[in-house]
Amino acid sequence: MIDNFAANDIYNYIDGLDSSDFQKFLAGNKSSIFPTTATNRATSLFKEEVESLDFTTLDNTLATARDITIGATPTTYSDFVGSTDTNDYYRFSLGTTSNFSLDLTGLSADADVSLLNSNGRVITKSTNGGTSSESITRQLNAGTYYVRVYPYSGSTNYNLSLAAASATIPDNAGNTLATARDITIGATPTSYSDFVGSTDSNDYYRFSLETSSDFSLNLTGLSADADVSLLDSNGSVITSSTNGSTSSESITRQLSAGTYYVWVYPYSGSTNYNLSLSATTATVTPGYSAISGYGLVNAARAVAGALNQSPFADVPTFGSANDWGVNLVNAPEAWARGYTGQGIVVAVLDTGVDRNHADLAGNIWTNAGEIANDGLDNDGNGYVDDVYGWNFANGNNNTLDVNSHGTHVAGTIAAANNGFGATGVAYNSRIMPVKVLDDSGSGSYSGVAQGIRYAVDNGADVINMSLGGGSTDSAVQSALQYASSRGVIVVMAAGNEGAAQPSYPASSATSWGLAVGAVDSSNQMASFSNRAGSNSSMRYVTAPGVQVYSTLPNGGYGFLNGTSMAAPHVAGVVALMLSANPNLTDAQVRQIITTTAGNVA
Repeated sequence: MIDNFAANDIYNYIDGLDSSDFQKFLAGNKSSIFPTTATNRATSLFKEEVESLDFTTLDNTLATARDITIGATPTTYSDFVGSTDTNDYYRFSLGTTSNFSLDLTGLSADADVSLLNSNGRVITKSTNGGTSSESITRQLNAGTYYVRVYPYSGSTNYNLSLAAASATIPDNAGNTLATARDITIGATPTSYSDFVGSTDSNDYYRFSLETSSDFSLNLTGLSADADVSLLDSNGSVITSSTNGSTSSESITRQLSAGTYYVWVYPYSGSTNYNLSLSATTATVTPGYSAISGYGLVNAARAVAGALNQSPFADVPTFGSANDWGVNLVNAPEAWARGYTGQGIVVAVLDTGVDRNHADLAGNIWTNAGEIANDGLDNDGNGYVDDVYGWNFANGNNNTLDVNSHGTHVAGTIAAANNGFGATGVAYNSRIMPVKVLDDSGSGSYSGVAQGIRYAVDNGADVINMSLGGGSTDSAVQSALQYASSRGVIVVMAAGNEGAAQPSYPASSATSWGLAVGAVDSSNQMASFSNRAGSNSSMRYVTAPGVQVYSTLPNGGYGFLNGTSMAAPHVAGVVALMLSANPNLTDAQVRQIITTTAGNVA
């Protein structure tokens, strides 16, 4: 007769064993504590219970994840993944910001591992090939997380080792302008490490420059999304870098002598960071002004320069008082030589264009490879029925303008010379409507970047962008570089904040295209116009931008103010240059425009 009391004792003993000790127990009971008969009975009971369990549901989902506790000393868990067990989940919580590490080893087939947030979304993962070990190192905020182990191919046992040690959170930077950390920067980059997050939402640094300097800044080592701004001595933002996620941030700028602040702040989450800064004395170019850059654009000199000729002779004033803009930039001198923009396509990235306006209808670009309204992408450019360009603000082919801004810009460039209304600077050029701003005048950097690429790929020679934003954007930067590489010149309005330097994207004219500020009919700088700034590599010129007369939707005409009105004057001059010499590169146009402008010539 079996001793049930002894059998139950042994059962409870077996139940308390880990997997390794249980296997040893099954291999043979060497103990003399329990009778052999009772031992066999207990083992049988335990086996029956094990066989009744459904192991395929344990720790295979977020809901059934295995709860684990991790600390500074690594803790190891061993398990299996393969065709019959495709997911192993572990759940752990951290009470403080911690330096987390994970290693997945002992693989006999290819398995990978992911770190997930409390919602089950992937934070990061390790996906090395073959039987190579996997590892993740990350600083994590307090909260709940999951680890997912899963097979890539085959089946394998694994060892999962995890550790998390409380992170030291520095706070050396001041949290207000008044308490900003004073730093000294020079030609050799200087680095500062600190933290921003929910408990420390602002880090300020203050530095001074004795001379005009080429300044650069890099924010790296991010484990969450943080941004950085450069501020003037009053705490007003000069420029910002706001890349997404954990991407590094950078700012490059020429700065005048004075005091400045750097502001580091979290966009989401908390993160340590490394801030590297440097400043080298800048070379100042004769003829360049921090106010008006290289000065008033001059078509008579620029078009002649495109031909390696002497400046064109003066001609009588053109038209009426409303035509003061084309006269101020000396466009009639180029017209008199036969250069009117013929054969040149100017893309207007704006609120659209009224292509039916009497002063514009004859100068609207059409996509010759597209058949109107057949619902097909005939030319294979990715856009259906884009006969009159594309609308990136709304994702369709309607590029008509109900706002007025884009139509006014288009008229300044290419309104016909027909004896009535307005006359464009390059009145025989053609306008490619690319709508990147909606009817209210708002848009996205994504739409602008796509619009630039569309214009380049579909035959534009010049791109006018009378628009601006608050910070740099990597997609727009890439598109500007693409345009330059394809010989397309981008002309950008400097902005209307009365700031000491151009807003974005005109601030990119240190590398690509042209930035344009606004003057009035007396060639005086408009009070609202953003200035050129102290960086002489900024290809900045001025053009008419006060009370500019041009076309409006539905056959109308009117006066508008802004650097938005100045930029198309320069775009028109570039079109005149290209009609004289279509082989000019972006760099050559930039050079000719600036060296023939008012402050230099």
